[in-house]
Amino acid sequence: MFRRVMLSSLLAAVLVAVIVLGMSAGPAAWGYAGSTPTPFVEPAGCWEPPDDYTRLWVNGGQFNLRTITMLDHAQALYTAQGGVIDFRLAITQGGYNGGAVAASFGTHDGGGAVDLSVRSRADWSVMTGEIGPMVYALRVAGFAAWLRDTDELYPGSPIHIHAIAIGDVELSEAARAQIDGTFGYLRGYNGLPQVNGIPIPDRYGGPILCQWMIDRGFYDMRGWPNPLPTPGGTSAAVTAIP
Repeated sequence: MFRRVMLSSLLAAVLVAVIVLGMSAGPAAWGYAGSTPTPFVEPAGCWEPPDDYTRLWVNGGQFNLRTITMLDHAQALYTAQGGVIDFRLAITQGGYNGGAVAASFGTHDGGGAVDLSVRSRADWSVMTGEIGPMVYALRVAGFAAWLRDTDELYPGSPIHIHAIAIGDVELSEAARAQIDGTFGYLRGYNGLPQVNGIPIPDRYGGPILCQWMIDRGFYDMRGWPNPLPTPGGTSAAVTAIP
């Protein structure tokens, strides 16, 4: 009897210790598959970008140096896996547009935003096999990135990849919302606000996180209360497309 009591006490103590350690580690210790927590594993290729916001123009788009450095890192990851598209040459839109492109509903008004073509420069065909590897490389490099298919944004909208740099301090409010807002990347959605308020799941699965993102307060937020902003993020739910 005494031995059973001692064993029960020991198991209870271990359970309490596990719970306390888990709580003290916080959400940084876990990823989420739906609402089920899973251990965080950093993917190969993670690298923290420099906080350099020097402005520059690349292929007709305006960027800060942090974003271009992230884009070049994504290029290296993608090329190493056999990718053939040149990201800099594929740029169709940068940032700091100041509201000039209404179809982007403000996501390109600040820094950290880039759109990339997925069409062949030779014959204008869609390079379908390159899209998945591009999205993956961009996500490992620190972007919230998605394919925007033909007609997805508005009738006649071109197919392209849209990417927002996580942790960029010069993001527009609309771009921040695409990271952690009601319809955001970190919550497992496609970043597009919906008039009915119902988020659309990310067609490429959940977010990819690196340790540097977690250190800055960005977590896999699938299964979290919504909205719950990250540092520098948005607390306002965006429920309508302008």
